[in-house]
Amino acid sequence: MKFMPDSKSKIYGNLLLAAVTVSSFSLSACGDSREVRFNSGGMTQVSRAGAGSVPDDLKKLVYPGATASGSQSASENGKDSNDHSRYLNLSTSDSIEKVATWYEAALKQEGWNIEKNEAMGNLVTLSGTLKDAEVAINIADDSGKTSIIVNQSTSLGAIPDDETVENFKPNKEVPPTD
Repeated sequence: MKFMPDSKSKIYGNLLLAAVTVSSFSLSACGDSREVRFNSGGMTQVSRAGAGSVPDDLKKLVYPGATASGSQSASENGKDSNDHSRYLNLSTSDSIEKVATWYEAALKQEGWNIEKNEAMGNLVTLSGTLKDAEVAINIADDSGKTSIIVNQSTSLGAIPDDETVENFKPNKEVPPTD
């Protein structure tokens, strides 16, 4: 499987739409609720806030002692659908270097193939793959705290090989474009 950040543009696009839409909802419609859930574009969108916002499938990627501030998720609807994307925002008082070291070890322990570990000033980016899943973790200095953003997505069969792309023929489901 090739790591292609734009291969999940539908999921990421819907996730971004969810973030924008939910921010409008949460101010006026949430009340005491810590979760907003809705369907849009064939996807179920969920936005959670606070300590209980960590999706079950990301619990192993929560840095020890970190505080969760919120999460977004998008999952394709349908009985055979396995495409999803999760976004989690965490913070800790530990150093960027300590957090990055922990994440690299945790990902490797879970079987992830680390494809990128890059430091740029006050930002460290880790990314990797595991079967049909991709993960990207951004660790940054945020006014004396360390901010952690975890993105994890799974897509079965969404990444075509180069030959398929080169020999693509428009059809009813995917019409020609200009």
